[in-house]
Amino acid sequence: VVSTQSTGSSGINAEYGSRETSFPQWEKGLKWIHGSKGGYHSLSDVDVITQRGVLKDIGYTNHNYYKNPWKFQACKFKGKMYIKKFDEEEQNWDAWCLKNSYWGKKFEELIMEQESGTKATYNMLKGKIGNRNCLLSAEVDAVTIEGKHMEVKTCFANKLTSKIPLAWLQSHLGKVDVLYYGLKDKQGKISSKPTEISMDQVAGRYVKAYEANAMIGFLGDVIDWMYTALPDADETWVLEYKKGARQISLKCNKEKFLPSWYLQFIEGTKEDDLVRQVEALTLTHPIG
Repeated sequence: VVSTQSTGSSGINAEYGSRETSFPQWEKGLKWIHGSKGGYHSLSDVDVITQRGVLKDIGYTNHNYYKNPWKFQACKFKGKMYIKKFDEEEQNWDAWCLKNSYWGKKFEELIMEQESGTKATYNMLKGKIGNRNCLLSAEVDAVTIEGKHMEVKTCFANKLTSKIPLAWLQSHLGKVDVLYYGLKDKQGKISSKPTEISMDQVAGRYVKAYEANAMIGFLGDVIDWMYTALPDADETWVLEYKKGARQISLKCNKEKFLPSWYLQFIEGTKEDDLVRQVEALTLTHPIG
């Protein structure tokens, strides 16, 4: 089973509602690497740099009843494999997905307004998945002033049991302590007190050991396969699972993958323009 450990006070933190910056979501992880104490050399034991949402979708593939498709971009450069979401992901959502996303975020806002001092956070976590050491960025919905990490969800009350395995995988990868559910009635309204479920209660009760190990095991197999298959070059490969398919495809589109400022950083360039561009994204350390 994957083990993840927080990078402690060097994590990425962002105020809720301040998600729009001049840097794409993906580049926040690269920014953390740039600003970490050891810089690029701090990745000496890291094979894969990615996002938690990427790993969640890959790991859940065989357990997804609806066989929902997913598609990510990947690259291996100087021995490090990078995997990220498409920047325009939400633009392809249908009206139903956009509506649920909107109300889900509104529910998050309501919860944090009621809990003084609570804020969303971006953490950087390091752990082994399959045979590869991974560094992943994970957005956590809420962190209380006591330091408890919470994942805030909404779902229809009669579908809670079927929804929890995916929430467990997402939360396990992000070192979340508590799942906080707003249960919707048939009309989609939340009229009862939210349900709080400790992650310690999820394993065994909602998610069987064989399910958990199967999801993590499959994720590890895909990561190992990708790392072996990708050539070491700054070119974009598309990793894709199509709805109901029996295989995952990996195709090259020959486009450049890594941002120019990060490539310059890797090569040790210290131009003033590069510094100004990187410092344009201001991030603070997490609560602790």
